[in-house]
Parts: sequence; C-alpha cells; structure tokens
Amino acid sequence: MRKEILQLYKKYHSGKENAITRHEFIEKHSWILPGRGDLGLWFMTDREFRNIYSQLPIVTCDKGGFYPIRKEEILEYRDYLRKKAIPLFERWNRVRAAHPDLVGNEKQLELFEVGESHDR
Repeated sequence: MRKEILQLYKKYHSGKENAITRHEFIEKHSWILPGRGDLGLWFMTDREFRNIYSQLPIVTCDKGGFYPIRKEEILEYRDYLRKKAIPLFERWNRVRAAHPDLVGNEKQLELFEVGESHDR
C-alpha cells in the first residue's frame, strides 16, 4: 500500500503548490487504491493512513503534505520541523528540571547526545 500511496503523491502532489491534507487525500484517492471493501476498494481510516504516511518521504507544510521536488522545499521542511522540535525539547528540559528526583540517571533520559549532529 505504501508504494501505491507514494505513487499518488508523486503523480498528483509533487511540489508545495500541490500539497494536500490527509483527509483530502483519503477522500480524493482512497477509491483508487486496491482494497478490502465490498467493491474491492480501500476504505482507509485516518489512523491507517497516518501509519503508512509516516513511512513515506513526504514533507508537510501549513497546506498539507507533498512530495518534494525542489531543494527549497526540503530546507523549508527542515525549518518547519525545527520550529516544532525546539519548543518540545525546551518543554522536556522544564519537566526534567522540575523533577530531578525522578530523573535519576540523567544520561539515560537525554533525548539527544550533546554535540550530536542531526543534520545528516
């Protein structure tokens, strides 16, 4: 199923200008996918789609997901993820600082190694 969904993204949703939300994608494309329904159609739930989607090389923006075709789209996606990740990391640090008795072996609870590069 991953292969078929990726093909649909590449064909119809390449480039940021063709981004689509998950719900729109399911509504628009799920009838095309081979499936398990009475008519041989795939009746896909949002959860099923998210599980597949999370394994695809699809990027997101404020308009939805799309298959990237330009370097700028990849760089924008990286920045989009950083904006989400940094506040989450700061939140973790607040919780960790507020509960030092529960942290115990702090090295074991580190989300990222200090100095570790994630720009691979």
